[in-house]
Amino acid sequence: MSEVWELIKPLAVYYIGYYVIRMVVGTLLAGGGMSFLIEEGSSIVNGIAMVGGCGVLLPMISEEREKQGKERERQKREMPENGEIRTGRSVLRYPALVVYAAASVVFFNIVVSLSGLMEQSDLYRQTAARQYAVSLGMGLFLYAGISAVVEEVVFRFLLYNRLRRSGGREAFGIVASAFLFGVYHGNIVQGLYAFAIGLLIALVYVHFDNFLAPVLFHGVGNGVIFLSNMVPDVYDIVFAPVMFWIFGLITAAGSFVLVREVRKKISAQ
Repeated sequence: MSEVWELIKPLAVYYIGYYVIRMVVGTLLAGGGMSFLIEEGSSIVNGIAMVGGCGVLLPMISEEREKQGKERERQKREMPENGEIRTGRSVLRYPALVVYAAASVVFFNIVVSLSGLMEQSDLYRQTAARQYAVSLGMGLFLYAGISAVVEEVVFRFLLYNRLRRSGGREAFGIVASAFLFGVYHGNIVQGLYAFAIGLLIALVYVHFDNFLAPVLFHGVGNGVIFLSNMVPDVYDIVFAPVMFWIFGLITAAGSFVLVREVRKKISAQ
């Protein structure tokens, strides 16, 4: 049981910090005569609580950085003299990642939409209504910025790395962290979508070997979906029928290359 606790500890501690801070902020707003912000601006309160919950994780973040530093030193010592740990150093990697992220999130959004689950889930509709109750600028700041950074710290930087060490395999960490990412979203619609995207983000993290990559993927993805739902003209372009096939091909091709490169990288270690 203690081993399980150590694995999920970052998520549990984050949740506790998040809800405590959310409750404190709500109480302060109500006491200051600004209780309307708790409802109308719940996403703003949510953003404050997310940052605070992530702040509680600072000791774990520091510990994880030390562990990764030791791993890199060990890999350097074990690497052949002319060996190479990292792959794909092209400067085009990050622009390609932006395109891949945008295509993937739109493609899976359309797939989930076509499934009919959105119409059947009251919980999803309530969540969506809260998410889009903020201004365009604030929403992009919250979802493409704060949410992307905080969730990647929790699910990729902390949980994924703990899970891969526990299972002894990269694949276990990728799948398990994606599963927890799906459960975290709290409803079947976002859960299935988050699981699929979580797999891709974890693969991106492994391939790029840089925390900036999953944050960029997550931020671009959230930003594209939020912007599309807030601006009708953007929605008409991004979710046009022909784009489903274009984004589907980009997603399939990008995922194939990503899986191939990750497998090569793992086998080389």
